[in-house]
Amino acid sequence: VMEQQPGPVNWAPYNPAPLDGMVRLWTWEAFAHGAEAVCFFRWRQAPFAQEQMHAGLLRPDSVAATGLKEAQQVAQELASAPTVTPHQASVAIIFDYAADAAWDIQPHGQGLSYFGLVFDCYCALRKLGLSIDFLSADTRDFSAYKLVLAPGMMHMPDDLKLALAESESQVIFGPRSAARDNHMTIPTPLPPDLPGFDVTVTAVQSLRPDLPIPLSSGGSIIGYQESLESTAKVALSSADGHKVAVQNRNMLYLGAWLDQTGFINLFESCCTAAGVPTVQMPKGVRRRLTGHEEFWFNYNPHAVETNVGNIQPADFLKIEI
Repeated sequence: VMEQQPGPVNWAPYNPAPLDGMVRLWTWEAFAHGAEAVCFFRWRQAPFAQEQMHAGLLRPDSVAATGLKEAQQVAQELASAPTVTPHQASVAIIFDYAADAAWDIQPHGQGLSYFGLVFDCYCALRKLGLSIDFLSADTRDFSAYKLVLAPGMMHMPDDLKLALAESESQVIFGPRSAARDNHMTIPTPLPPDLPGFDVTVTAVQSLRPDLPIPLSSGGSIIGYQESLESTAKVALSSADGHKVAVQNRNMLYLGAWLDQTGFINLFESCCTAAGVPTVQMPKGVRRRLTGHEEFWFNYNPHAVETNVGNIQPADFLKIEI
C-alpha cells in the first residue's frame, strides 16, 4: 500500500475523521491480504500549499497525531506475529482492462461501468465470507478454483471461452460477457456464443434507478437487463417469469445486473453447487483467510457479535487455523 491515510484526507466529497482504531484496522487488513509494506501518507501535515487539510502521522506542529500511535501499535503487534502465508482462494474474478475501456466507451446507461459491476460482484462475495483472487484476462488455467466469475468481459477470445467451458470450475458469465468482438462489433452468431451452451442475448435495456425489476427468489435487477433465448435450465427468473440466468453443465449465464440481495442469493447457490463453504457476514464485518489464520474485521462504530466472538468497533479478531 503506497499511501495509507492516517486520518482525514482532503480530496473526497466529504472528509470525516476515521473512527479511533481504523488506521490500525486498515493496516492489519492490508497485511492479511498479503501486503509486503504499508506506507503512510503523509509524515507531517503540511501547514502550507494545497494539501494543508490532509492529515499526517504528525500534526503541523510535529506533535504525534492519532494515526502515528496506531501505526506504532501495529508495528509492535507485527513484531510478534507470524509471517502471513498465502491462502489459495476457491473463488476468482477475471478482471479485464480492455473491458473497462469498452464499457467506458459504451456504458448504455448513466452510472453503468465495468468496474462498478465487478465491484458489486466482489462485495456480494465478501458478504458471503469469501476470500477472492483476481485473475488476468490472459489466464487459461483455472484448475485452482472451484468458482470463476467473468462478469461484463465485453470481448472474450474463443480460447478463453473454451478454457472456462472445459474447466472443472463452476463458471458465471455475464452480463455483457462476449457481447462484442475485438473490433467492438456485435458478433454473429449473437452473444455470448459459448461452447455447447444454447443461450442467445436477443435484446438489452438499461433501467432507471427508480424502476428495479423484482426477482422471484428475492432481490432485484438494477441498471441493466438482457433478454435471453435458451433451452438450458433456468437458474434465475424475474418475478414476472422472464429468464434472468440459465445454466448448462458447469456454465451459468447471467443476463442482468443484480442488487446485493440478488447477487448474494445467486452466488450462495453457485458456491453450494461448487462445494465452496460460505458464511453470511454481519453488516460491516469482513472475513479474510490466510494460510494459517482467519481474520474478522469490524468496520462498524459499534461492537458486533459474530460466529467467532464479539468484535469491538474498528477492531478485529485473529484466529489460528
